[in-house]
Amino acid sequence: MDRKSEIRKCGRRVHDRRVMIERSLPSDPVFQLNTFLWALQDLPDGRAAGSIQPVLRDAGYSLVAVGRRVFVPSDPSVKTALKHLRGSPDSSPCRPDLWLKHSEHPVHLVVELKGRGFSSDSSNTKQALKLLVSAFDLSSSLGVQAECPGHVVYGTVSTDASKLLRTLEHIADKIRAEDVQPAPTAVVGFSIEYQGVALSSPTPSHLPDPAARALASSAVVLHRDEKNDLLPLYFVPWIPGIEETQDPELHSDGLRELTARLLTHTMSHIGRAHIPTTPMLNGDRLLRDATFGVFDRWREQDRKKFSEAAAKIVKRALKSRVEIRRKGGNRLEIDLPTAETRDEAITRLEQADPGNSKKNLETVTSEPPSLFDGY
Repeated sequence: MDRKSEIRKCGRRVHDRRVMIERSLPSDPVFQLNTFLWALQDLPDGRAAGSIQPVLRDAGYSLVAVGRRVFVPSDPSVKTALKHLRGSPDSSPCRPDLWLKHSEHPVHLVVELKGRGFSSDSSNTKQALKLLVSAFDLSSSLGVQAECPGHVVYGTVSTDASKLLRTLEHIADKIRAEDVQPAPTAVVGFSIEYQGVALSSPTPSHLPDPAARALASSAVVLHRDEKNDLLPLYFVPWIPGIEETQDPELHSDGLRELTARLLTHTMSHIGRAHIPTTPMLNGDRLLRDATFGVFDRWREQDRKKFSEAAAKIVKRALKSRVEIRRKGGNRLEIDLPTAETRDEAITRLEQADPGNSKKNLETVTSEPPSLFDGY
């Protein structure tokens, strides 16, 4: 085979992989999460063609939290209904993927993302039952006295949206039969169309008015650009606990991307240091930079785990050549007595391999604590 044929064959492989990945993206939980984050971005007016179109932000919505707790009401009738419907007295909080609020409209949106739709006999119905009951009034979850109405929105691939809507309506009917009022529900579908990444709803009228107007028709959030892959545009390229529901290749790509961003931002901090100095780096700050601020909205349990993992990764990349100490789990104290030491630290970070499965975020977050972690 001549050189030109090899190049064409390689190009076809790259194209085929891109097509395959694009087909799987709408059902990918990381893609779904980032599509909502794109739709909520606060961007200046006059955006250039081909950029992100924040259709939900333009409609007045903003992000409250990722994975925030929604408490089950303490009313005995609610607990009795859930025990009857779910076969369990479990009253632990729900953790919907996203929590949105509107600048003027009183109804909050709690968003749960699913790779595919599910039927009323699926195990997912237990989660849905508890979420629909808990989100009817979010005041206890917000710590306020006044009633705060919630609206449950499920996101899934657009081809499964109508099916999922019927399932949610059936679940809501079962809750009402127990003399308990469920939160209103709606479904939003993800798709990749000719114009780009789009959000749509089979029944926009089921959404609160501002969201209904935004999704009255299919709304393109990210316009297609043949020169760029969608993955590097992710705010959050990897999230925990989705290994079994995500394409293995996308999973690996996300881990590499987030670890690479973490190392890059560490290099930036060290490169700006004025010698001699002992800068203090914080895992929270590094991950905030690596996720464009989204890390601050993450639930507390995950923030602590990831912040400490970020500190471990940086320490492992530097410790053989630079004196470095962990303080309090997620903080690093780095000795930079000379310009040569600073340059060596940057070199070590540049040489670190984000794709090394033994040193990336997934591996580090699953490691048991060590007595030597703080030294």
